[in-house]
Amino acid sequence: MKNLFRLARVLLKGSSVNAVGSGKRKRNVIGNAILMTVLGVYFIGIMVASALGLFEILSSVGLQSIMVGLYLSLGTVLVFLFGILYVISIFYYTGDVEKLLPLPLKAQEIIGAKLIVTAVWEYLYLAVLILPPLIVYGILSGADFLYFLLLVLVFIFLPVVPLCMASIIVMLIMRFTPLARNKDRFNLISGILAMVLALAFVFGMQSLSSFSEMDLTRIIESGADAVAQITSVVFPGTSFAVGSLTAIQALERLGQVAMLLLVAVIAVVVTLQAARFLYFAGVVDVNTSVSKRKQLSRDELQTAGKSGSAFWSYCLKDIRILIRTPIFFMNNVMMNFLWPVFLVIPFLTGAADEGLDQLIALARQLLSDPSSSAAPIAIAAFFAITCFIAGSNGITESALSREGKVFYILKTLPMSWRRQILAKITVGVIFSLLGILIPLAILLIVIRPPLWLALSLLAVVPGGVLLPNFSGIIFELFWPKLNWDNEQKAVKQNMNVLYGMGASLLFAALVLVPVFAFKLSVTTTVIAAAAGSLFLSLLVYRIIVRILPVRMALIEP
Repeated sequence: MKNLFRLARVLLKGSSVNAVGSGKRKRNVIGNAILMTVLGVYFIGIMVASALGLFEILSSVGLQSIMVGLYLSLGTVLVFLFGILYVISIFYYTGDVEKLLPLPLKAQEIIGAKLIVTAVWEYLYLAVLILPPLIVYGILSGADFLYFLLLVLVFIFLPVVPLCMASIIVMLIMRFTPLARNKDRFNLISGILAMVLALAFVFGMQSLSSFSEMDLTRIIESGADAVAQITSVVFPGTSFAVGSLTAIQALERLGQVAMLLLVAVIAVVVTLQAARFLYFAGVVDVNTSVSKRKQLSRDELQTAGKSGSAFWSYCLKDIRILIRTPIFFMNNVMMNFLWPVFLVIPFLTGAADEGLDQLIALARQLLSDPSSSAAPIAIAAFFAITCFIAGSNGITESALSREGKVFYILKTLPMSWRRQILAKITVGVIFSLLGILIPLAILLIVIRPPLWLALSLLAVVPGGVLLPNFSGIIFELFWPKLNWDNEQKAVKQNMNVLYGMGASLLFAALVLVPVFAFKLSVTTTVIAAAAGSLFLSLLVYRIIVRILPVRMALIEP
């Protein structure tokens, strides 16, 4: 047991939070901590505001207790989906298994330590997104001290089951790695397959838990436990977590927590036993690569490099690196589409609900009036979503870091620095546009806004995409992370990705805050979001052009 926690502590030290001060160019650890705190407070504020509004609405009809089931169910789904990505990354692509196997460690200690490291990241998500609304509910509902004590225990035990299920699914898929001829292609497809199976698992089991005679109204009238039953079909233990926070009798609440603990212990034991047969057999060959030799003819050699534009060839090179490298694909490309998927979930799970239809009809009515306050808020919110998606994928924020120690090759290319940087920005813009197409298409198809509103939404997209990508490359010009021996360090231990996310949230706030504070009109909102962001993008681009020669000359791998 002592070795388990020692190993977990060592692995955590190699994570992004503990590695921010390492490297040739150390950055201010205090500044990084301040930035992470600001981002945490930002998201906590959003979740607290949503909880306050939801409590006010539900308390008017005496249904405020269902908030517990809603937020806990959301938490289990988030842990499961993000757990798929983190298990693949931490269990298979850290490259530390070969170093751990010769050490006097048991198999359960290695697997358990990696499971603890994965759980730590999941707890950070829950602490920011789920815990604040439940605290707000406890305060507003006048809950006793036992509620907050049990809330701590629920916070600890709730992520165990979905994380263990995510681990088993990933290990089952990666178990077939030794059988794959092309390891690189299999590693890429396995990440996609794991996420597809996770989404299909969640939606499929939720549909099985829905009965034709139980519509949305009857579920809500049944209380928080009935809401949790939908998620508990997928993740055992969710109903116990909800019952421990909503039951009336203290003894019953303690019994619900005990059942949650029992389910969590069983899940951990099953996962550790399954990992003994699945994990090591699949991780040994995961980092091996294959190369295909192709004999070129004389005509192919003579025409090589003569077709196509150098600029787009450079873009294609970066796109291939992003897609063909599993770590880059999961953390940059897949994450670019994961956040929009969360926006689609309510429409996929409740497309047939009468309540959802009424909500959509109400949204159409409010957004059809240009003089109402709903239209400017919708435009500003869509601009904020665009900025967040473009700034959270980390493509431009790790554009130079992905080159690693072969960065010097860029200095030998017959291509100017400006065109090389523009090519890297273009790649980020392309993927950002693809990511924003999902929520945009859902909005246009489901809400069917009037033409003037649709054009207004399209008008804010260019600035919302360009501004985060332009600002993201500036962080790379000053602090590229080139000295890494594993691709994961180039993106997951790269603070520039966090800086870019913070910048995108700042740009979103520059539009959202004035719209709410001064109740701007549609025209003013569009001008501020579209023209204002494009003007800022031009200023940032001029800064890039000015500092580019000096910064690129100073960068050395």
